[in-house]
Amino acid sequence: MEQIDKIYVLVHQVYEKQRYDRLVAHFAAVGMPAEKLFFGSACWGSELKASEVFAVWDPFIRAGVPNLSWKSRFLSKGEVSLVLNFYAAVRDVVEHGYKNVLIFESDVYLRDDFIPRFADLMADLKDKPWDYVSLGEGVNTRPQGCPQSYWSPTKAYAAPHQFVFRCTDSMLFSGEFLGKIVKTLIPFRECLDWELNYQLAAHRGVALWADPPLAEQGTVRYRDMSLLPA
Repeated sequence: MEQIDKIYVLVHQVYEKQRYDRLVAHFAAVGMPAEKLFFGSACWGSELKASEVFAVWDPFIRAGVPNLSWKSRFLSKGEVSLVLNFYAAVRDVVEHGYKNVLIFESDVYLRDDFIPRFADLMADLKDKPWDYVSLGEGVNTRPQGCPQSYWSPTKAYAAPHQFVFRCTDSMLFSGEFLGKIVKTLIPFRECLDWELNYQLAAHRGVALWADPPLAEQGTVRYRDMSLLPA
């Protein structure tokens, strides 16, 4: 993990205590470097005031640009807070000048062999242009041309379509790209994954998908109950 400057795990230590406790033990068991880990959350949805929500979320911005999701007109406070927590991590990346970072959500589950496979992925990325790499498989989606076995060597593949943020549970970013979106993410219109689809297109970012996937989203796999309405 020497090429990663910081690992952000977006989890609220009070409202998501059970998840927090699991993640601390889980990341340690996998072998994540403790000195690079940050577990935390800038806000929680139910605590946001209406004025705070409408200061950052505007469902009517970008006139003439089609809405990317049906949710964009009525985001929950939980969905708003997720964007704000991601934005807080992005600001920290930019302020510290980090080159490469990992950002995880609180329902992520990593492969037991995450560390060696991530090393293989970074080696494969060495000669490829990239701004963002999806580490999970989102809603059971995988790139075209990848081996079907989950035990094949992990490599980076081109996304099969322009909506590359299939989920946001496990993400690798270049600090250079985050330095671009920190200026345009607020105000936002969409929930996080669809807003990032827009941001990537607006900044002409290069996105890749890691496969076999290195992580899975607990709420998609029914390991966890979604907390986004909170």
